[in-house]
Amino acid sequence: MFIRTAFAIIFSAASFAQSYWPTRGWRTSTPEEQGLDSNKLAEAIEFVLSEKVQAHSLLVIRNGFIVADAYFYPYMPNTRHDVASVTKSITSTLVGLAIEKGLIKDVSQPVLGLFADRKASNLDDRKKAMTLEHLLMMESGLQCINSPTEVTLFQMLGSPDWIQYMLDLPMTDAAGTRFAYNSGAVHLLSAIVHKTSGMKALEFARRHLFEPLGISDVLWPADPRGEDNHGWGDLQLRPPQRAKPFSGLRRQGWARSPSAANSNSLAHFPFC
Repeated sequence: MFIRTAFAIIFSAASFAQSYWPTRGWRTSTPEEQGLDSNKLAEAIEFVLSEKVQAHSLLVIRNGFIVADAYFYPYMPNTRHDVASVTKSITSTLVGLAIEKGLIKDVSQPVLGLFADRKASNLDDRKKAMTLEHLLMMESGLQCINSPTEVTLFQMLGSPDWIQYMLDLPMTDAAGTRFAYNSGAVHLLSAIVHKTSGMKALEFARRHLFEPLGISDVLWPADPRGEDNHGWGDLQLRPPQRAKPFSGLRRQGWARSPSAANSNSLAHFPFC
């Protein structure tokens, strides 16, 4: 039996009455002190080993305490992991922070207005009506082939200008009328953060999200031009660091420690 997964981070579904913020690091506890059975956790780790599950690590957080933190050879605690499409959640979070800081008015802003320096092909009223919210909700209406594989994403990657490629795509639906998993559309969000803040998404994230949360070991590739970080994926974080932003999101924002974010504007944002 082979389960293709890089790593898992599990937050307890029970009470998340965490009394501290893990800016400097997570606190640890025995599973029993947090109401969990250590034997069950040991069985899960043994299952990964005995069934040769393709896992890198398993991190379990209960009530804000790490109760299990296991790594499977050759992966170690200091190994960064590609968080894949969890990157989309980080990109969405950065848009929320940009709104909170007044860099973006709100999610109702038309996408083309945010790229006023570019001219989009296949222009029609449907494309003119596409807003930031439609990109966040995966309801852009842009042509998207994502089955059996993400054809549109790979075509974007093969183009000389990823942003222009996405803006030029024809509309197949009115924005806001149909969900379509479109990684390229999320890359537009990364470019929007860059355009409105004057900082690449990684730089903006370091200043307003990662550093306030004590996250330092980060890798996030950019496009061939070196302009925009991959909004849809390829962000690399260590597992305990990866858990920090989502601890905050579970609590509707972050504590306002030195320069840390506390964004109510994130409450309604989708996370892919």
